[in-house]
Amino acid sequence: MPRPRGKRVTVGVTTRPSILVVDDNPLIVNVVRSLLAAQDYQVFSCGNGVEALRLLEEKSVDVIVCDVMMPQMDGYQLHDEVRKRGNLAHIPFIFLTALGEDGEVSHGQESGADDYLVKPFEPHDLLSVVKGKILRSHYLRSVSEQRYENYRKKVIHTLSHEFRTPLVAINTGTELLIDQQAKLDEKKIASLLEAVRRGGQRLEKLVGDFMVLQQIEAGIAQRMYESHAALRSISDIVKEVVDAESAALEKEGFVVRYLDHTDGAAHVHVYEPHIQDIIMRVLTNAAKFSPTRKEIEVVIYPQEREVVVEVRDYGIGFDVTKVKEATDIFGQIDRDKLEQQGSGLGLAISNRYAVINKGHLDFEERDGGGSIVCIVLPIHART
Repeated sequence: MPRPRGKRVTVGVTTRPSILVVDDNPLIVNVVRSLLAAQDYQVFSCGNGVEALRLLEEKSVDVIVCDVMMPQMDGYQLHDEVRKRGNLAHIPFIFLTALGEDGEVSHGQESGADDYLVKPFEPHDLLSVVKGKILRSHYLRSVSEQRYENYRKKVIHTLSHEFRTPLVAINTGTELLIDQQAKLDEKKIASLLEAVRRGGQRLEKLVGDFMVLQQIEAGIAQRMYESHAALRSISDIVKEVVDAESAALEKEGFVVRYLDHTDGAAHVHVYEPHIQDIIMRVLTNAAKFSPTRKEIEVVIYPQEREVVVEVRDYGIGFDVTKVKEATDIFGQIDRDKLEQQGSGLGLAISNRYAVINKGHLDFEERDGGGSIVCIVLPIHART
């Protein structure tokens, strides 16, 4: 016989579009709620921006319809807070207000709001705007989800390779040293220990780059620039890095040439460790992808109100049309064709550091083979 059934609750995800109405006037809220509910929209309501932010932490919303003049947090402040938050920034924002002066409308449009309706409004105007914004919201959400999925796959693919490769060297080397140490001669032991050391260094660098990237994404690098940036000679910064890196590069057979066409007179307002890190990473890349002709040139020269630091190599080069791949997180040009040592974070970090310091990176193909990476920074006059 059928078992007795108690109260049943079905838990699922609603497919009804959801609208958040933010207004301190209960009459307006009730009117807008009725209009939207009649179109089978799910409607949430709040009396001010503070309440709205709390609700947005708990509810998924497709469109925000918001008054401008409200207590505690007005519409413009709420709009700014929504746009600052990555999980909310995609939500279309419609201002609904009695302030119809041209200046007020311009303010709403300049703030970046998606639309602006003035009370009293025609019901069909509100419904048409909301319907269009819902379509836009769903499109943006689907694009965001696809980007996240692509990013997730790239992370999994990259990490599975980048972690596994050094771990194999470490595990295999240690197992041989433990199991067969009595049979191994000193040369073989030294070779295995070197393989273990390289694997450990590779893992350490990978973890270090992740930590650096997290600091950048969390805004720590930006705050370091804002609090510690100072006027420095770009020649001093570059020469210090080149001198420090040249010894190791020369041991690998590289010839490093340094040319300064600024006479030491170009000064930049930067956080020095960021610029040092960029130059070091670009030099490392130049060496990594120059397997035969081992020559690297570092050239500094002024260009209008900017100073350019070029790192030139004679390596395998790259397709400049694909260069964005190199500055994306986990991005490497033609990774599927080349067995490259590294996670693809190096140029992504360098590019972000350059932007934080008010500069940028440029990439050029070199005539006769090789590549040129340009670090471009604005020149600041000494006071």
